[in-house]
Amino acid sequence: MKKNVFLIGLNLYSAFLALKIRSKYSFDNIFIVEASSNFINAYKKIKIKKYTLNPGFHALEDIRSKKLINIFSNEITFKKILKTRGLLIGKNLISQQDNYDNWPKNILDKFKIKKRKVILNPLKNINYLNKNYLRYLTDNFFGKDNNIRYTINSTYPWFFPNNYDILSKDEAAKFNSKVRQKKIRHAFVFPKKGHFSEISNSLKTILKKNNINVILNKPVEFYKKRGKVFFSGYKNLENSEDKKIICIPVKPLSDSIKKNSSSPKLKPIKYFTGLVEIKNFIKSDFDKFCEIIVSSEFAFGLTRISQYSDVFGIKNKKIYQIEFIEHPMESNIDNQIENIILLMSNFISFKNKKKKSKYKINRLLLGKKYIQT
Repeated sequence: MKKNVFLIGLNLYSAFLALKIRSKYSFDNIFIVEASSNFINAYKKIKIKKYTLNPGFHALEDIRSKKLINIFSNEITFKKILKTRGLLIGKNLISQQDNYDNWPKNILDKFKIKKRKVILNPLKNINYLNKNYLRYLTDNFFGKDNNIRYTINSTYPWFFPNNYDILSKDEAAKFNSKVRQKKIRHAFVFPKKGHFSEISNSLKTILKKNNINVILNKPVEFYKKRGKVFFSGYKNLENSEDKKIICIPVKPLSDSIKKNSSSPKLKPIKYFTGLVEIKNFIKSDFDKFCEIIVSSEFAFGLTRISQYSDVFGIKNKKIYQIEFIEHPMESNIDNQIENIILLMSNFISFKNKKKKSKYKINRLLLGKKYIQT
């Protein structure tokens, strides 16, 4: 009988795990089963007017990603941007590498953020963090109905000074800690043209060369019966002798679990990305950073501002990519975008200072795109 292994969910993790299994074990067939119709859906290009872009900020981190970059080096040309990550809190723009003394005093004082070194496992030690500050950050992201415990990974230690750290053996956590402590010269790496679809196209070729089969359009559900896990949606998974490895992130995984009892249907969160062109400007403080992660009561739902012109090689134009979430505090998307642009204008020096903010808004926005999740 043939020995088969099925990896459920197509992403970078499952693709490289499949390659590792191929190199280490003697399975006859290796399959990756994916619900969507796209090869690595997160890397599919989208279009806003005449511009193409990634559905959100995609980047590889220099040093940490060297082995990954080497895998694709024969097929893809990469470029490096020697800038780090910024933080926009309220109306304060700082670096993730700034120490306590360089943090905005109004945030430090209001939320009683400590100067001493603090190392926590945020899932277990959340009680040691200021609840008002976590509530403030969560409300800016998602709204008052969200529990701060469910958003702790989005807030800690990102929105704290670098004397706050995370207790973890995870490789990514250790790397980010070194970046925040300035022990690593931080840089981001991108395919030369900026599109991460180049990586997915190259990976598709690599999997095919290694006789790893990708099965698209096969949503899989899971259910438990008499202590065993069963699969439905793809009949080839029914053989109990085959090995199955679930590689789906937590949220879509929870949606794939069959439930015996009905539960209230949750309203999905809508994610958007957009492009903002800055005209008639002298200087932009955003250019100190490659990406800026955001939590601001002046632009509810805004999560990120990142370089677009630099990443995608757009000459003679200054364009940023924004990412934001539909937010209960905003009456409509257009009003939300207007507030985002108003917040951004605080960090840009314009040539004509007499022009009103409303004029700047009309000149800045190129377009937005809803990202299906």
